[in-house]
Amino acid sequence: MLRKGRSLFLSALVISFTILLVQPAGQCQTLEEKVNEFELDNGMKFLVVERHEAPVAFCAIVFNVGSANEWPNVTGISHLLEHMMFKGTKMLGTSDYKKEIPYIEKTDELGEMTIELRKELGEWRFEAFKEFRETIIAGFTEEETEKAGTNKYTQNLILVEKIRAMESLPEELTSRKYLLEKDGVDYLEKYLEYEQTWGEIVRLTDEQRTRFVVNNELWETYMNNGSRMLNAGTSYDFTVYFVYLPTNRLELWMTMESDRMDSAIFREFWIERDVVMEERRLADNDPDDVLDEAFNSVAFTACPYKWPVLGWMSDLQTIDRKELAEYHKTFYAPNNATAVIVGDVDVKTVRKMAKKYFESISDQEPPPPLETREPKQQGERRLVIEHDANPKLMVGYHKPIHPDPESVVFDVMTSVLAGGRTSRLYKSIFEDKKLTAEPVRVYTGPGERYDNLLMFTAEPRHPHTLEEVEAAIYEEIEKLKTEPVTDRELQRILNQLDSQMVQQLGSNLGIAFTVLMGEIFRGDWHAMFRQYDMTKEVTAEDVMKVAEKYLIESNRTVGWRVKIEKEEGEEGGEAGDEVDQQALRAWVMSLPPDEQAEVIQKFQSMRSEAEAMEYMKELWERVKASGAVKE
Repeated sequence: MLRKGRSLFLSALVISFTILLVQPAGQCQTLEEKVNEFELDNGMKFLVVERHEAPVAFCAIVFNVGSANEWPNVTGISHLLEHMMFKGTKMLGTSDYKKEIPYIEKTDELGEMTIELRKELGEWRFEAFKEFRETIIAGFTEEETEKAGTNKYTQNLILVEKIRAMESLPEELTSRKYLLEKDGVDYLEKYLEYEQTWGEIVRLTDEQRTRFVVNNELWETYMNNGSRMLNAGTSYDFTVYFVYLPTNRLELWMTMESDRMDSAIFREFWIERDVVMEERRLADNDPDDVLDEAFNSVAFTACPYKWPVLGWMSDLQTIDRKELAEYHKTFYAPNNATAVIVGDVDVKTVRKMAKKYFESISDQEPPPPLETREPKQQGERRLVIEHDANPKLMVGYHKPIHPDPESVVFDVMTSVLAGGRTSRLYKSIFEDKKLTAEPVRVYTGPGERYDNLLMFTAEPRHPHTLEEVEAAIYEEIEKLKTEPVTDRELQRILNQLDSQMVQQLGSNLGIAFTVLMGEIFRGDWHAMFRQYDMTKEVTAEDVMKVAEKYLIESNRTVGWRVKIEKEEGEEGGEAGDEVDQQALRAWVMSLPPDEQAEVIQKFQSMRSEAEAMEYMKELWERVKASGAVKE
């Protein structure tokens, strides 16, 4: 929620992880000597690096939980929890928490009712009635539209009243067997009960907000105390919260974050869950997200990397506040968290504050480790996604991760293939043959804690085809198996890594995430300092052997996104051509919470797809005017 391009940031972070860990030897030794580590009695770990260059510090807490820790029925709960962690605590975000309790309890009761009513209806009935609902709302009179505005409570009152007053129902409802009634159950009445109940949740939440909620108090408190970069993100492997702040506000950070860890209450849960579900809907219409999610679900059959960080809509619809609280208690325990602080701080002072604010938080039974491993792939898998977007290719090969010694060979292989303008794929496919619109990307993913994939992505340049680009990539892969990497290429890669890490270790943020990622993905931040030596030992023969072993057809998953043209006159075609939905989504997610909620609520109140598309174009003009994208 309070993050600019959250998913883009975390993707870049994870994709560049191998670069973070492969550092110049001198830099490694110097940084390793400066990392101070201590652990509280409750198991919470702190990593502190003193850098007295400016009176600021970068502070982060990472929890060892991401979408890979989820299970069917609760996919998306890690990302939902990240959103809810900005909704305040018993102390923060309220003028009187005790007086909020009746509102929280009543909305929970009503929320459970909506879940049960939806189950009783069945998804097919619910969708049919929802479509009918949208038709009725689209037919509101001008007076009714003005009265309803964007208030869902008022809108639902008018809706239910109009439907109940109808003398006859349309044929599309009456002609469907068992839609309206079965075994004496009036399902339309159950749907109206659902709408009334949801409207009451909206009304109570609005009343709670007006009377007791202090909007965005966490955000405002940090900003009013000179902080910046307040952000958070959820990935497959972890969830992280971070901020840059003046050193003399370190105790404020300790106070705020210990309070969030210990007494988050998930204020306005049911409405915020709707915001997260809207983010899920946006992803369903984003061509890159659609391909990524489908690709992962095919490439992985056992490992939970197969479901998306955003989760599946059907799961989000059934998660309640009690379930979220239990998840928070288990996975946001101090013994499942690591804090890193880099900047103008004194480690003794940090330790003293940490004991004061965090040590009283009770540890929990450690969550069970993920034992499921992806079985060996027995043959090539292919998928085709149709979308009104430019064609795109994805290719992935299963590979091991650290501490398997072959894992570092993939670091070298990635740089040989796509590490800059002198890399093989850049020169051959992008520069010489001009087959792609942008250089082919090569990276590992979707996560880094469990065996993952070596990924290739590319978009053909017109008039070239997906077949041509795919064949050209395979041609270069085959050369890896038969033509040894030259000494010059290997030296270039080491020089690149040295240069990148000199830059990486020049900032508090860079140092913090270098250490933190080692702790998250390797289970021990020291491991990162061993990997550089392993990389230096990779030979041309190693690259050939590993390519021959893993980059084979039977270990490969291939995804195509093929462009389909909209029918002439089909709604949304023009807007779809004009609006970069991925950039628009990132921009919406970067807005302050109030503005973000306003945009999402307006989308939810739209009466037709055409109206929504017009609003998208209006927002897109705001995005371009803000300078967030280039014309």
